[in-house]
Amino acid sequence: MPPIDLDRLAEHVPVEPGGEVRLKGSFHSTFDGAEIDAATTTWPEGTPGGASVDPGGLIDFKAGGFHVTSRDPKTHEVVAIATGDPAPVCAKLGVKAPCLPLRTLPLSQSRLVTMDEWRSSLKGAINLEIVAPPPPPAYAPVVSAATHPAVLGAAGVAGLAAVVGLAWMIRRRQKLSPIGQMRELVARVSRKLTTADPVFAATVTPAMKHARSILDERRVDPSSKEGQRVRDILLRVESKLDEAAADAKAAKEQAAADELAAEMEAALDAAREADLSARRV
Repeated sequence: MPPIDLDRLAEHVPVEPGGEVRLKGSFHSTFDGAEIDAATTTWPEGTPGGASVDPGGLIDFKAGGFHVTSRDPKTHEVVAIATGDPAPVCAKLGVKAPCLPLRTLPLSQSRLVTMDEWRSSLKGAINLEIVAPPPPPAYAPVVSAATHPAVLGAAGVAGLAAVVGLAWMIRRRQKLSPIGQMRELVARVSRKLTTADPVFAATVTPAMKHARSILDERRVDPSSKEGQRVRDILLRVESKLDEAAADAKAAKEQAAADELAAEMEAALDAAREADLSARRV
C-alpha cells in the first residue's frame, strides 16, 4: 500500500478481524525536532524535559479498531492487529472500518499551531504493509468421492486446525507483546501472593488489584518509560516474595533436620545404654 497520506484524516485498511498490519518509518518535525512514528513520539536532547520517548504517535489505533501488539521507537516499526471492535470514528471521518485515524489535530493543538502548519513541518514517510495470513492448505478435488463422509470429515478437521492455528498465533503474539508480558507479570505476582505471609499479602494485594485495573483500562503503556517503572516495582515485589518463600523453605528444612538429628541422638543414647546393660550381665 502507498505511504500514509497526511492530507487525509483517516485511511481504511482492508483487513478482517485478526488481520495484522505493519507500519514502518517516521516523520521528523522541523517545528520542534520531534520524531513521530505511528505509535510513539521521540524527543531529542535539548528539548524541554530532555530526551525521552512518549506513547502516542501519528495514529489513534484503538479508535480505528486496532490493537498495537509491538512497537520499536528505535526502528520505528509498529505492528497492530484488527480487533473487530466497533470503530465509530472511522464513519465520522467518512471511511470504512477498520481504519487508521491520524492524530494531526491533537498534535497540532498541543503545539499551538494550525494543522496545515504542523503538516508542513513533517518530513519523512510512514509505509503501511498488510501482513497476509498463511494461505490455507490446498486440496486436490476428488470427483468420485467428493461427498464421501471421510473426505468431508477430513476437510472439516483441516479447517478446524487452520482456525485453531490462527487463534493460537494471535494469542501468542498478544502474550509476547508488552501489554501481554505485563499482564503475565501481574498474574504471576498475584499467584505468589496467595502463599505468602498473610500480613504481607494483605498489604500488597490491594495494590496488585489496582495495577490490574490500570492495565485493563490502558492507563499506562507498558512500553513507555512509566510502564517500565511499574514493571520494575512489580519485579521488586516478586523478588521479595521469592526471598520470603526461600527463607520459609530453608526454615522448614532446618526444623526437619533438627528433629531428625535429635531423634537419631536419642536412638544412639538408647543403644549405648542397652549395650552397657548387656555387658554388666
